[in-house]
Amino acid sequence: MALALPSQVHVGAAPDRSLAADAQRSRPSSRVSRVQGTMSLQSAMLGLSFAAASSRRRDMRTSCQSSRRQVLTLGPSLTLATFAGSAGAAGSAPTVMKKVADGVHIFDQAYGIPGLEVGANIPIRMTVLSLEGGGYLVYNPCNPTAECMEMLRGAGLTDVRYIVCGTVAIEHKYYAPQWAKLFPKAEVWVSPRTFSWPVDFGPYVPFGGFAPGTTLQKVPKDSSLAPWRSKGVDHLQLTVDYAPRTVFEETMLFHEPSNTFVCTDMLIGLSDEPPEILTRSPYKEGLLYFARNEPLEKVDVESRQVLKDGYQKSTLLLNNINPRSLLSVAAGDLTVPDELSLASKAPQPELGYFGWYPCNWQDKDSPCAKLDDRVLPNKDAKGFECRPGWRGEWERLAAGVEGTGFQVPSFVAELQISRDPETLESFAREIPRRWPKIQRVISSHFTSPLPATSEKVSKAILSVCRGPPGPAARTADLSAILNFRDYLEQNDLIYKPQKGRGRWTA
Repeated sequence: MALALPSQVHVGAAPDRSLAADAQRSRPSSRVSRVQGTMSLQSAMLGLSFAAASSRRRDMRTSCQSSRRQVLTLGPSLTLATFAGSAGAAGSAPTVMKKVADGVHIFDQAYGIPGLEVGANIPIRMTVLSLEGGGYLVYNPCNPTAECMEMLRGAGLTDVRYIVCGTVAIEHKYYAPQWAKLFPKAEVWVSPRTFSWPVDFGPYVPFGGFAPGTTLQKVPKDSSLAPWRSKGVDHLQLTVDYAPRTVFEETMLFHEPSNTFVCTDMLIGLSDEPPEILTRSPYKEGLLYFARNEPLEKVDVESRQVLKDGYQKSTLLLNNINPRSLLSVAAGDLTVPDELSLASKAPQPELGYFGWYPCNWQDKDSPCAKLDDRVLPNKDAKGFECRPGWRGEWERLAAGVEGTGFQVPSFVAELQISRDPETLESFAREIPRRWPKIQRVISSHFTSPLPATSEKVSKAILSVCRGPPGPAARTADLSAILNFRDYLEQNDLIYKPQKGRGRWTA
């Protein structure tokens, strides 16, 4: 991607105040790379939610035809458009920085669907790790806004030696060209399959945003070949081809001095309280929008509990796609005329879209709710009666899997890495053997850091090999994703699970 990158800062030198000013002025240009990369978990979540918000459920035959068209277009263009919501706000998006352990800092930002200022927003995270002998490694570079660069400088983290894009997902590499320009002596490392579609260009990006002469290097599968291995940082890399010309690839790091496991989309954890970044404008407004159960409900916009409710419901929407507790115009459960009528009577139109809130959430389990039953994609799958409550859905989601407190996100688990369960199992069992002293997990989304052990990290990933997570009600909560998975498999839009789809090196 062609980016306007006016400033340079040399490794080892503290940037002067012009660094923040240059980052503030920096904007992605209108030129867009022709090589977009692969759709990520979060982009897909937002894309599916957005697609649902713009179309109603039809009969099964029409739905299948429509789904095929949507799947074929849910690729790079949607990913880029989704991420552009954050990119377009360069310089204005807030940043939250935290030191989570000695030598470990995280920088949180957020992004959402363009044009939906009070839509569902996802936290996105950059991690900065200290290196033995001096310097720092930047993992998944974020938007280098003026505020972000000032925080980096204030924490003394400007001696950037390595910039590592840990995944093929565009939102985690989009700003790498800006960081490469700001820190021209830093080495830039990308996942091997980052620019492999529609043809494999290797590390070179035609029409890309990196400045002429920038050297891009592929993160080696053999970690002993990486320059950071001798400086207290190890890595493992998993690659799974889950659809034609479509790959999940992620490099996970282990920071030995702090016993910290760092990943992108492999694991997420969810706290009951919203991450701090989502309580800042413009993201706080999205939490207030989703705080209501239905359009005529009035909420206290100053209440912490209201923000908490809005966060939990919007996160359910992002993770479960079509929660069983939710009726919506998007899914065809509610009608546009009825919801427009309610919008005209809404007591708080200022929460967004002039009172239009095409949602109806069931707060607590209905007495007749069948919690363990999977909802199949038919016309009358859900109704006002007999729905599970969203609070119960949230508790099951936030609990993680098998007592770990975290989980592989359902979209990654069901549609991507489960395509080769044997490779995944070998990979998961390597983690406690290779890194037996894990104390915390830092993921690139939602809540971090998460208290962890090597065994729990391995256990959470191993659970994917056995299918959807338990208990039965949790599996039923994933009805929409499981239905989508089945459709994709039946129509050969993703591969069926089979040995040989994945690759990794111990």
